[in-house]
Amino acid sequence: MFIIKSESFISEKGKREVNEDNIENQSGKFYIVCDGLGGNGYGQIASKLVAETVKESLLKSKSISEAIEESERILSLYKKKNPITEAMATTIAVAEILDSGILVSWCGDSKVYQFRDGKIIFKTTDHTWIANAIKECVLNSVEALFHPRANELTKSIKDSSKPVKFEQALINDIQSNDYFLICSDGITETWIDSDLEDLFSNYKSSSKIIKGLQKQCEIFSEDNYSAIVINV
Repeated sequence: MFIIKSESFISEKGKREVNEDNIENQSGKFYIVCDGLGGNGYGQIASKLVAETVKESLLKSKSISEAIEESERILSLYKKKNPITEAMATTIAVAEILDSGILVSWCGDSKVYQFRDGKIIFKTTDHTWIANAIKECVLNSVEALFHPRANELTKSIKDSSKPVKFEQALINDIQSNDYFLICSDGITETWIDSDLEDLFSNYKSSSKIIKGLQKQCEIFSEDNYSAIVINV
């Protein structure tokens, strides 16, 4: 059995006018981060609808697949009634606490990390044009930082007409005092892996880690930023 010793949260609009991120959770059971897109603030609607629908579905003991399918149906209904929102979509990252481990599900560039003794031992791979280009050796990691397609997603939750093939990983290599970070790309545009490892090495509580994340994002992040930190 896995018990959550502590958990802390942050979701801020940063330098943007509207916060298009949404977070939801059921303490000790699951944690959700969504980052909306679509322009004109409609991303805020998409991320809120999806985060709330996934939460409600998981509380009814539905699978994450069923939960995301239901959220796609909800988005379709909303877009049908409000055609101006046709372009809205959202990323998602979910960590579910199971008896067999922690099931991580994600789509887009919202991420999940696992830290042990301050070191990253697992992280999700973004569904972006840049991530694919690096994987195929078209670009190196330094070139990717300044590329004009840096924020171009290859996967997101849109609606039932475009069902997403999200990715999953069951993490069962978990030890006492491991930390998990679930976050939007406003965090990862500000924090490189080595800096995150320093942060998780130097601070030994979820609340202090969240405060450290916020302090740097307030200065450097150009986007909304949201994060959940849990200590197992």
